[in-house]
Amino acid sequence: MICSRAVVLAALLLVLTAPAAVAQGPAKAPAPNPAQNPECPRWREAFVGMPIRMVSVQVGTRSIALRVKAADTGERQAGGFQCATPEEIKRNLILFDFGREIVTQFHMQNVPAALDIAFVKDDGRIFAILKMDPSPTELYGPLGSFRYAVEAHAGFFASQGIRQGEARLVLPPAR
Repeated sequence: MICSRAVVLAALLLVLTAPAAVAQGPAKAPAPNPAQNPECPRWREAFVGMPIRMVSVQVGTRSIALRVKAADTGERQAGGFQCATPEEIKRNLILFDFGREIVTQFHMQNVPAALDIAFVKDDGRIFAILKMDPSPTELYGPLGSFRYAVEAHAGFFASQGIRQGEARLVLPPAR
């Protein structure tokens, strides 16, 4: 019985000394903090440094202008949306240009929100669109080679009427 009274008294003392915490309701788990990941400063720098480009997607007779961040170096391609905030993911698209058709896969490590990724052939044809969920281990890639990839928040391509096999990425001529 003494042990039970001691537990009750300790709990009461805790409640009385922390009224602000009680008034706010139950404690919530803190949001993941990308700053705690030692790699995040590197990936944040890569993301922030991506130049902005304008491209378009041709869907039938309709042309959709897109403002994209260009992952134009190996470091920026490796970084992608790693350690970006959900708000940054919602506002931005990333264009990856590998210079030639390749076969590779993408990961979602350190990415806080689901993404859609469109895989594009050298001629601009969007031949695959996948949804990628945050995961430290899952890998995503199409069946076949591609030159370009465009990452956007989950649901973006469907919301714009962009479907695989029916759309074409159009880049401005190189200068």
